[in-house]
Amino acid sequence: MNKKIGLVIQGPLMSIGRAGNRLHDTPEQLAKDGGIVHFDCRENIQRIVDDFGHLFDEIVVSTWDNEVKEGDGWKGVKLVSAPDPGGLKQVGHYKDNNKFRQFLSTLNGLKELEKSGIDYAIKTRTDTYLDIKKLVDSFLADVESNTNSRAIYATAIQPSTFLLHDLYFASTTKAMIEFCEAILAYDRFEFISSVHREMVLKHAYSEYREVIGVPDYAYFPFYPPVGVSADTRKIFDYMFTHVFFSIDPDVFWSTLWRGAHYEKDHVSSLLEHKQGGRKYNIPALISTDWERYFHFRQETKGEVVTLLDKIVIKTGKWGWEAWNLFRAAVNKLRKGL
Repeated sequence: MNKKIGLVIQGPLMSIGRAGNRLHDTPEQLAKDGGIVHFDCRENIQRIVDDFGHLFDEIVVSTWDNEVKEGDGWKGVKLVSAPDPGGLKQVGHYKDNNKFRQFLSTLNGLKELEKSGIDYAIKTRTDTYLDIKKLVDSFLADVESNTNSRAIYATAIQPSTFLLHDLYFASTTKAMIEFCEAILAYDRFEFISSVHREMVLKHAYSEYREVIGVPDYAYFPFYPPVGVSADTRKIFDYMFTHVFFSIDPDVFWSTLWRGAHYEKDHVSSLLEHKQGGRKYNIPALISTDWERYFHFRQETKGEVVTLLDKIVIKTGKWGWEAWNLFRAAVNKLRKGL
C-alpha cells in the first residue's frame, strides 16, 4: 500500500479529571480521596512518538494556546494550537463536557495532515496510551476492502445501546474531516446531550439524511437506550451497518487513560455485543425531544415555535415521563418475582 498515513494526537497538555480506573466513581468520591488526576501529557506524547512514530508519515499534536509552554515540542511532530473554545457546562458534574473541544482540536490537526497529502488518519488523545500498532494494523486490514470509502473505524460500537465510543478513530483523512465538521455544524447545536449518540445522529443528519429517509425529528430522541421510535432506530441501524466499524477490541483492552487502565467491567460492557437488544419501538410522539427539535428549527431556519408546537412539546414530555414510570414499575415487578 502506497497510501500515506498520519496521526493526530488531540487534547490538552495538562489533562484534569478521573483516571481510567476511577471512571464510575461519583464526584463526591473523587473529591473525598483526591481522585481527580492532574495528568501532564507531555511524557505520554513522547512515549507515543518513541514507540509508534515510525508508523506514520506525519504526526500532529493539536491543543489549545493556553496549554502550550515555552519549550514544548517533540522531534518529528508538528505542534498546532488554537484559542480554547471552552466546554459545555454540566449540572451536577465536576467538570465541563469537552465534546466540541475534542472535535475542533481533531479538525485542526486533520487540516494539517490534509495540507501534507496524507490519505489516512488516526486520531487519539494526548492523555491516553494504547497499542497504536495494533490499531493501525486492524484498520488497514479492513479499510482497503470496505466498499464505503467514507467508513469510520471507532473504539467500540454497541448497537443494542445505540452507542459509539470516541477514544480513537481511523478513516481516510477526508472522511474524518467530514465527520468532525458534521459534529461542529449548525453552530455546534446539540442534537442530544450524550456524545456517544450525538456523533451518530449528527453525522447521519449532515451526511446521510437523504439516503436514510426518515423525518428530521427522528434525529432528536430523548435517550434511545430506554425508548426509541422506529425511525430513530433506522438511523442507528444504517450508520452501524454502513458507516461505523469497530477496531480490534484488544486495542481497547490495552488503553491507559490518564495513566491507568480502564476497569475490566467497563471495557467488557462496551465490547459486549448483546444479541437482539430492545426489539420494541415506542411512538415518536413520546420518544422525541420536541423542544430541542423545534429550537433547532428556530435556530437554523428562523421558524417560530407555534402554539401547536408547544402542545406537542408538552404532550411529548408527559408521555416520556409516563413511559419511564411504566418501565420502572415493570422492572420493580420483575425483581420481585
